[in-house]
Amino acid sequence: MQFCAANQPYRTKNAFQASEIDVQVAVTKKEPLKSFRKAVLIVIATESMRNSPRLFSDEDLMDILSTVLEPVTFDIYGYTEASNSIYHFWRNVVCNIQDTDHKSLVFQEPAQLVAMHLQGPNLEQAVKLKMSVYRPKIEAGTQRVPVVLSIQNRKHYLSCVGKEGQPVLQLEEANIQGNLDKSELGRFLFYKIDNEKHTRFESAKFPGWFICTSIQPEEAVAFTNQPRGPKVIVDYSLSSQ
Repeated sequence: MQFCAANQPYRTKNAFQASEIDVQVAVTKKEPLKSFRKAVLIVIATESMRNSPRLFSDEDLMDILSTVLEPVTFDIYGYTEASNSIYHFWRNVVCNIQDTDHKSLVFQEPAQLVAMHLQGPNLEQAVKLKMSVYRPKIEAGTQRVPVVLSIQNRKHYLSCVGKEGQPVLQLEEANIQGNLDKSELGRFLFYKIDNEKHTRFESAKFPGWFICTSIQPEEAVAFTNQPRGPKVIVDYSLSSQ
């Protein structure tokens, strides 16, 4: 076996006995360490992908590429394709919900949600919100999480429909399972936006319109495009079960 340094091939070569296998090891100042580091990162990343209990996202892959490869400049182009409207189901989360005025949401016949203050035994009237969370996790370059909202133990889903040019919040009986096609069921899709301690829900079909309650109790839950208005509340506290 023969070893030689790249800058002194003959001097180092004569210091070892030759064998049937001729192996040369080139020694440089920086490249081997850098290449070895890349190889280790690739192995770690591969094992992480294999053993990760969650879905491996595009952001995870980009982190690996940015670490292993040299910096690469990407040009981002926007295209409208049918596949872009598909949101892949991830998981369901059931939680209690109150607005920042501590009003709970109550289901009333025939099919509407009303915000009111509840105490004692009346707290049982408060609905539990079921959030079906979808991917992609990051929507349009922001931290908006695509979700479908329904009432736990009911088939009523919150939807946003246009009536006379204005979005209206309503409850629809539906059975949404698995992946969601925004082009067909976009009225059921909302963006969950976390803001410090509170959460907002923006309509995907009508950007800029948020689910709101009135500052007056026992008013129906609705929509507003003026989230800072003095008569509406758009921020909610969520607590998982």
